[in-house]
Amino acid sequence: MNTSTAVQTTSHDTTPAEVAPGIFRVTVPVPFRSLKAVNLWLLDDGDGFTMIDCGFNDDDTMARLENAWDAVLGGKPVNRLIVTHFHPDHIGNCRFICERWGLRPQMTQLEWMAANAALKSLYSDDYELRAKFWAQNGASPQLIELYRSETVLYDTGVELTEGFDRINTGETITAGGRDWLITTGQGHSPDLATLYNARDDILIAGDQILPKITTNVSVWPWEPLADPLREFIESLDRLGAIVTEKTFVLPSHREPFHNAQARIAELKHHHAERLEEVVALLEGHEARTAGELLEPLFKRELDGHQVNFAMGEALAHLNRLVFDRVVERHEDAGGLIRFSLRNTQH
Repeated sequence: MNTSTAVQTTSHDTTPAEVAPGIFRVTVPVPFRSLKAVNLWLLDDGDGFTMIDCGFNDDDTMARLENAWDAVLGGKPVNRLIVTHFHPDHIGNCRFICERWGLRPQMTQLEWMAANAALKSLYSDDYELRAKFWAQNGASPQLIELYRSETVLYDTGVELTEGFDRINTGETITAGGRDWLITTGQGHSPDLATLYNARDDILIAGDQILPKITTNVSVWPWEPLADPLREFIESLDRLGAIVTEKTFVLPSHREPFHNAQARIAELKHHHAERLEEVVALLEGHEARTAGELLEPLFKRELDGHQVNFAMGEALAHLNRLVFDRVVERHEDAGGLIRFSLRNTQH
């Protein structure tokens, strides 16, 4: 049961809305059919504004940002930009915003490094590398072609600055007349920053906690034996020790909502059920690929963007079971990767 309570402010309406005193929500579109939009935040500092996240880098988003600034700033500047993590819908307009207001982005070091790796490396965001990895893990040729035809490459939506200013977990910053504790989470991205104000019990959550949809937790080809699900659950536990049943959560996607504790419990329960489901899907089989699990796990037609996330998520749950010594991973001479229950004869 979903016990978190959404606050309806209509994500498709791009008019900035004040969701709490001095905190404005700016919603801009993203080129991903499964997400549609991302929430950015403007915090009134008195002499200017702190902005959190940037949106995807395209002309439409830049125009919408200019309109939002006209509507909210009242002639004041944006005097600080905080980026929660390196994904293109969060960091894409970094250069545009920083050049417009004379800033450097503030973010964790690992997220800055990940953004640079994805933008500059031939491998960090090479869709052919991913396609090869998905094929090794049993994705059908049809799914791989769908992924190739619909994927949105990182460098099409991201422009970075030359440098950044580091923020760290455990630090406190002041923005919008409030003190915010920075905490970081892993599993979705390397070191995603969230901001929590204890006085008013408000959490700017990034993608760490989302309403109604689950945060993507994936294994990627550049670290095929990673255990991101463990990292994600541990991050939820750390965040759960800070927030309350009344916490007002400002997520990066969908609607703001109350009761962070309930949503954290729901997310942990979802992943526990998912692990049980994966075990059940392996029972009675000598071994299966991640690709063979997609249809029973996701039970819907996937677009190219979702193929990417679905394969990564299936592998995240399989790898977690490998680390728990419930499942074994096998790679044959041709590179095909299969998984089996440890008590299965093979």
